[in-house]
Amino acid sequence: MFYTPNGTVMKNWRPSGDEDAFKLSPILQPLESYKEELVIVDGVDALSAYHGPGDAHQKGTGQALTGTQLQEGNFKGSSDFTAGWADGISIDQKIADAIAGSTKFRSLEFGVRIKGATVSSRISYRGPAQPLPPEVDPAAGFARIFGDLHLSADERARKIAERRRVLDAVAADYERLLPRVGAADRIKLEAHLEAVRDIEGRLESGYDESSACVPPELSDEPDLQTLAKVPALGKLQMDLLAMAIACDLTRVASIMWANSSNIDPFPWLSIHEAHHELSHRGDGDDDAQEKLTKINTWYAEQFAYLLAKLRAIPEGDGTVLDNTLVVWVNEHQKGNNHDRNQMPYVLAGKAGGAVKTGRWLRVDGEVPHNNLWVGCMHAMGIEEMSFGNPKYCTGALSLA
Repeated sequence: MFYTPNGTVMKNWRPSGDEDAFKLSPILQPLESYKEELVIVDGVDALSAYHGPGDAHQKGTGQALTGTQLQEGNFKGSSDFTAGWADGISIDQKIADAIAGSTKFRSLEFGVRIKGATVSSRISYRGPAQPLPPEVDPAAGFARIFGDLHLSADERARKIAERRRVLDAVAADYERLLPRVGAADRIKLEAHLEAVRDIEGRLESGYDESSACVPPELSDEPDLQTLAKVPALGKLQMDLLAMAIACDLTRVASIMWANSSNIDPFPWLSIHEAHHELSHRGDGDDDAQEKLTKINTWYAEQFAYLLAKLRAIPEGDGTVLDNTLVVWVNEHQKGNNHDRNQMPYVLAGKAGGAVKTGRWLRVDGEVPHNNLWVGCMHAMGIEEMSFGNPKYCTGALSLA
């Protein structure tokens, strides 16, 4: 999953032509060399994200991958709106339940310039009110993901034993607490206990010893977390993501490019206004439309970078990209009216042949975005017919 905020400029995002013979738009032009590996999904509505607590940005982000309304809570949004966490599992985690297997990491979450711990800074949920925080520091991510790679067998065994002792102690604490809490807290504690046991079961998972499994080089650039270093920071995060998949350390991953309602400017694009402020200007503001197009084209370049990394890694008779499904999502269709109809989704990769690529898939009528997530579940071998809030799911949007 590849998330960007604040919507897009549809007139410069939407392709032209027909389903199988289409021309990519200016925003999507950086993906030209991947055209035959794309499905541009056009016309799906994030219907669930119009309901429940929270302001538009909170609902758009919290429901982007969950399709489930937010809980009541104290996270402050615009005006007098408040919200809590999303009230359901996210689609990446639903898929991780099915395909993670015995990989070292059930899933990996990466972030770029993610600030705070609120509903506006989380897209992945293990379950109701169980957000998964993205790793924002490449050095910490590298140590966590690849830190054991060069240890001897004895050193690795000793480290695993130490971690197991810590997890056993945490699990014992949870089990002592369970009889002493109410029903709501019991559900949360049981979920945490399940997560601890899941981690314990994966401790001894190793690395794929294939030649493709080569940890990326960490940059020694200073101040990577500063705004000016966002391009370098993002590439490092995508390098880690791609190689973790190549090493079969995980089979599910996400990268979140900034909080919803991102207020950062883009100085490397000579754009010095805040992204959120630009997105709220009217459609007739040509300067804002040009800058928003430039921002989203840059995001398309980053998406292309990730695809290039996955396509460069051999796997079976093809590449990792051939056996992967990558989905670019946004919280809105456009920012100035927070429209969540006809959302801009870009899919890449054939998911091992389960997805028919090289097309512009235009959807007519009121099709909820949860239908798209059911289609993704089917591509990953999960034969269920509903996801998220069942009020806003009518079946599967077929990707085959």
